[in-house]
Amino acid sequence: MIVKYFISVFLLMIILPACTKEYNCNDTPIQPAFIGFAASDIDTFILRKFKSNNNYQNLIDTFVIKSGGYSPYQTSNDTTTVFVSDAGNSGELGIKAGYDWQIFIPSVNKTVFISEIRSEKKTGKLSYGIFSMDKAGLCTNSIFSAKMNNQTINFSDSAGYYLFIHN
Repeated sequence: MIVKYFISVFLLMIILPACTKEYNCNDTPIQPAFIGFAASDIDTFILRKFKSNNNYQNLIDTFVIKSGGYSPYQTSNDTTTVFVSDAGNSGELGIKAGYDWQIFIPSVNKTVFISEIRSEKKTGKLSYGIFSMDKAGLCTNSIFSAKMNNQTINFSDSAGYYLFIHN
C-alpha cells in the first residue's frame, strides 16, 4: 500500500512539471513626455482610448490623468514625463498597442493623436508543478513604431518608449 503511494507521488512529480500553458506577453506602454509646458498646463489631461483603424470614431474608454494621482510625474529641465499607470488594477491603462489614442490637454486646448502602434506579439510559457521556477508575465512585447499626429516615430531598442509632445 505504501509502495503504491510513493509510486503515485513519484509519477506526479515527473508529470506535473511537464505541464505548460502558453500566455500572451505584456504590452509595453508608451509614456507621454511634455516639452515646454508649465506644470499647471499638464497637471490634468485626458487620455482617450479608441478602437484602432477607425478614424477615432469608436471611443472605448476615457481616463483623467492628474498630477499627484497614480501616474507619477517626473520633470527634468523643460520636459515632464508622465508614467501613465492604473496602480496595477486592471492593466488596461497606458498607451499600448492594439488601440488608437488621444491625449487632450484642456488648459491649452491641444489634442495629440496616437495611432498605428506596431509591436511584437510574443508568447511565453508557464510550467506548472512543484519544482517549476517559471513566473507568468515576465515577458514584454517591444514597440517598433507609432504615429503621432500622422508622423511616424520609430523607437529604438531602449529602456523605455516616449512620445515627445511639444507645447
